[in-house]
Amino acid sequence: MSNGTFVRRDASKMDDWDPVLYWYARAVGRLQQRPLTDPTSWVFQGCIHGVPPTVTEQNEAFNQCPHGGWFFLPWHRGYLWYFERIIRAAIKEIAAEENITPDPSTTWALPYWNYALDAPTKARPTTFTSRALPAAFRSPKMPDRPGGTNLTVDNPLFVRDDLDPPREDFWNTQYRGLGVNDAKQVLPYSDINPFTAMSETIFAATKSRGQTIQPTFGSEITYTDMIHFQRAFGDLEDVPHNQVHGGVGGWMTRVEGSARDPIFWLHHANIDRLWSGWLAKDNLNPDHTSWLDHEFIFFDETGQQKRPSTETVLKDAQNYSYESLTDGAGTRRAMVPPAPAPQAGQRVLAASVVGNPRQLLDVQAPTTVTLEPSGVAGAMRSLAASDEPQTNLILTVHNVHSDLPPGTPFHVFLNGPSGDLDPEGPYFVGWISFFGMAGAGGHDASYDVTEQVQRLTEQGLLPDGPLTVSIVPSVPKPETRAPKPSFENVSLTSI
Repeated sequence: MSNGTFVRRDASKMDDWDPVLYWYARAVGRLQQRPLTDPTSWVFQGCIHGVPPTVTEQNEAFNQCPHGGWFFLPWHRGYLWYFERIIRAAIKEIAAEENITPDPSTTWALPYWNYALDAPTKARPTTFTSRALPAAFRSPKMPDRPGGTNLTVDNPLFVRDDLDPPREDFWNTQYRGLGVNDAKQVLPYSDINPFTAMSETIFAATKSRGQTIQPTFGSEITYTDMIHFQRAFGDLEDVPHNQVHGGVGGWMTRVEGSARDPIFWLHHANIDRLWSGWLAKDNLNPDHTSWLDHEFIFFDETGQQKRPSTETVLKDAQNYSYESLTDGAGTRRAMVPPAPAPQAGQRVLAASVVGNPRQLLDVQAPTTVTLEPSGVAGAMRSLAASDEPQTNLILTVHNVHSDLPPGTPFHVFLNGPSGDLDPEGPYFVGWISFFGMAGAGGHDASYDVTEQVQRLTEQGLLPDGPLTVSIVPSVPKPETRAPKPSFENVSLTSI
């Protein structure tokens, strides 16, 4: 942890209207009053991340955000740092106008939303947990003064939650997913547990062996390309980053609108904190000049354009520290093994493809497809016997698409029996997140299931005949929701 001047604190531990949250709300309100042409305005800052179709103005700083590559973490770190300075300046301005002393801006720092702070639970919580939005983001009203208790003033941190509107109305009014503004939780612990990411030891790697990429903490090496959005996510970007965006729902699920939700900045402060915690475990950032020397475009609190490099952004991080680098850093998945089968299976399925017509994903219940066996069972037997260690099995859900954000990630299971679709169990494969995907062209969701197939084979849990793949909503949504997520087919291939 650095010994920075400013300490970013955990919003999940704060009182409902801790001064840090009060002043954040006041400053956000001030930025929202500024015109788009002002680089320190709320809309301009949001457009740096992504531009919704309702904004027709253009600027070289707009639409910068990289996802799915190794600039994801440093770019967002710089984005946070300059935004934090803009907020701090707005607080100073308001305090001076209202003759408030001492000046709260001298110590104010952006808080973080530590959604994995509380212990995991199987059942939906009945009281507040860290997986719920902090109360200051769920209340339509806020105090009329610092330390006040009367909630009488409109709260700039509040965004309504609602059903998705028709597609043509999506960008008319900002919203979050239905039910997100309650006090229980946004997503189950299994969807935001950063343990896997925090256990990685490599920051970035290159693609290899066709569809696979080595598991990493910080996404694929993209050299000098700051790709706006691709799907070679590192573990941290996949979980918890993408899942939280999808779980909050509404504009948070779209690259073009997510930075307009005030919770976005606390979410990314937590992602930045986890990066600091990962480095504190003696892991290393890249030392490639193509990573260190790459420049971004931001604006400071005076509205002046700045072009810091990744190396400069890393040095800027010495100006702040975090309340804790270990709280909410994840716990090992339980992975309770199932009861042994009476007999071990004699054959393992491979390279089977199901050619179903395009079908909808149920937002309330599992959607299950069958993978018919192909003629390469012999190759699978060899794999199970470890005779061909260079063979990988790739499960792919092809051409996933949704017209609007579904408001929930989906869990993918391989051969999970009915009633045993637990993301902590042995049949769980991974997630399908619609962050940045809704309204765009279809994408493939691929998973390396080699070790899982071997494990299930050893336990006699794979049949001689067809396999099943179940795609299950993490948080079931009402049938009346407008989104229509769908996919084309599912395949299991060997490479």
